[in-house]
Amino acid sequence: MKVIFVKDVPGSGNAGDVKEVKNGYGRNYLLPKSFALLASHDNLQRLNSIKKAGDEQRIKEEQDQNELAKLLNDMEFELSEKVNSSGKFYGSINNTMISEKIESETERSLDRKLFVIENPIEEPGIYTIGINFPRGAECSIKIKVSGIDIQGNIIEVQEISEQEIIETTENLDITEDIVELSDSETTNEPVSEESSSNPQSEVKEDNNEEIA
Repeated sequence: MKVIFVKDVPGSGNAGDVKEVKNGYGRNYLLPKSFALLASHDNLQRLNSIKKAGDEQRIKEEQDQNELAKLLNDMEFELSEKVNSSGKFYGSINNTMISEKIESETERSLDRKLFVIENPIEEPGIYTIGINFPRGAECSIKIKVSGIDIQGNIIEVQEISEQEIIETTENLDITEDIVELSDSETTNEPVSEESSSNPQSEVKEDNNEEIA
């Protein structure tokens, strides 16, 4: 089946492309979703206008995605999930949950496939999630995930600031210096030498003198 793409379809074609596709893919997906038209004589006459419309749509999408990336960059979203006795979630925080949370707070819909999660989110914490948009824009968001224990108590997550980390490190260094100094003083402490003369022997000598 030969079709004319009227919208960009990643991996298949861009608006204005004329391509042969499998019949099932064309009839069951491209045509019903208005991603393409049959490459009939009349539709081919519209090819230039279709390409122009595709270029304009591409530019508009790029601008929208850049604006959304600026809006979302460094934003923080909060989620909470039940945890088991070991403090782990029963499942993991997935892309769909993050997408729904963002949409509920910003009224902007995001495809869950755009999120970049390096490691599974399986326990409470603060995580940085990347977002890669189709037109090249990128941003990152923070996800603060609290836990809910079996009693229904919220396990809050506190973010440690960079200054707190520096202060903690400095305190540890000071403590280590004190311990090292204490060990050094203990090791170098002079040991009192025993008197070369035995007190008991001196007593015996005095007694011998008296007897003599």
